[in-house]
Amino acid sequence: MRQVRLAVIGTGHLGKIHAKLAKGISAFKLVGVVDPVKESRDAFCQEHKIKGYDDVSEIAKKIDAAVIATPTLYHKQVAAPLLEMGKHVLIEKPITLDTDEADELIDLAEHHRSVLQVGHVERFNPAFREAVKKIESPRFIRAERSSGYTFRSIDVGVTLDLMIHDIDLVLSLVRSSVVDVQATGLTVFGPHEDIVETRLTFANGCVANLTASRASFAPSRHMEVFSDAGFVGVDFTTRKVKSIVSDDIVKQGVSEVHELSAEGKGYVRDNLFSAVLPLQEIEVAPGNAIEAELKEFADCIQRGLTPTVTGKAAREALSVALQVGDSLAQHRWDGGKFNLVGPSMRPEPKRVAKPRKAA
Repeated sequence: MRQVRLAVIGTGHLGKIHAKLAKGISAFKLVGVVDPVKESRDAFCQEHKIKGYDDVSEIAKKIDAAVIATPTLYHKQVAAPLLEMGKHVLIEKPITLDTDEADELIDLAEHHRSVLQVGHVERFNPAFREAVKKIESPRFIRAERSSGYTFRSIDVGVTLDLMIHDIDLVLSLVRSSVVDVQATGLTVFGPHEDIVETRLTFANGCVANLTASRASFAPSRHMEVFSDAGFVGVDFTTRKVKSIVSDDIVKQGVSEVHELSAEGKGYVRDNLFSAVLPLQEIEVAPGNAIEAELKEFADCIQRGLTPTVTGKAAREALSVALQVGDSLAQHRWDGGKFNLVGPSMRPEPKRVAKPRKAA
């Protein structure tokens, strides 16, 4: 198949990673990178022998597709003209700042039959992909995603920066509509929220408790899922997956366990995580999730496939993230140095999570 002529727009942290990886993927021909900041762009281009451009208009006619790794504020502004030209687009998460902008990009992609993929890269984490095989009808999910303050993605709060990863993963697992969102959070460095606790309740009864912080003592990325198939724990950093499948004693119910003989209770105590609730732990082979994401992008373009994370899936994650923001706005506290987040977390005009418009 003919190589996909690709541009990477934005040479920040993620843009540089995308460009370096794309150079090594045979399905792509990296035409160049685009960034208005000459110093940053030129230094990167000279080091990696890549052509650099000031503006997308200089390169648009030379490419088939683009990776957009600009600040979120510019996602729609950059992506819309490319989609109107029939170009294929991979946009870093979140897809946009509001659902109206997301709807516009989705409609453009559908009209011009362009691939619109969004960079919720944890879907490609090898540990998550292994864990999904062990999950059936989730009932309760607990996730934590934290880091130190990196000064990256500070144009948005931690909800759109970090928590949206877990929102997307949870939505992909539960496959039910969110009926209630309760959240509280703190600004530490401001102006946006830096620590958030959220509880999502789904129409099918599943509940998910999510924590995100970019002002944490230590980095952490893990998720625990209790489902009809048992328990699964995922550590996204170490790629370790823990799982428990209960035996017949537990499946029969708590009352039956309590009515066991003294000998039976002793068996449960002595063999709790070896036989009754057998704990298995595996370390999944390493894999580059961003590279896998890029390869899928090329595959979707060349073979007409549907991405793992479509524009519509990313739009749903954004919608829930904005509902988290709405809940945060109702839990404002103005006392003390660390203030609970209020309406100031949201740039004007106010972003509103709206139902997806009918096609």
